[in-house]
Amino acid sequence: MTKALVLVSYDHRQAIGDHMMSIKKKTLRIPMNERLYVRRECKVIAEKLLESGRIDGMTESQLSCEIFAHAYVFYNSRFVPAKLREKNLLRKILRSASDGVDLEDGGDSLIRRIAYRMIWLMPAFPIN
Repeated sequence: MTKALVLVSYDHRQAIGDHMMSIKKKTLRIPMNERLYVRRECKVIAEKLLESGRIDGMTESQLSCEIFAHAYVFYNSRFVPAKLREKNLLRKILRSASDGVDLEDGGDSLIRRIAYRMIWLMPAFPIN
């Protein structure tokens, strides 16, 4: 099981008056693994990411929920009927989850954060 984290940093440019301001926004990819499907492990990972400053602008709870939700979708996709998995939206969601967990400073949109929280509250089924 790989425990690698990939940190990527990129610039966002915003026009402010006549000046261009460069804002560094950190992103991070956590490869998918079974540890991410354990809530207490997600909390530990979130705490370490925030303490180290590798991700900013999110609470530990938001970060834990996002990490767990990606793993939940990945490991429970087998319960989705094959016909539904073929639909474009679901195919996109499942492909995104299989890539691992992509995080960035400030987190995701409000609607996704709500979805992540709802998934956090759902029962976790055995992986095997």
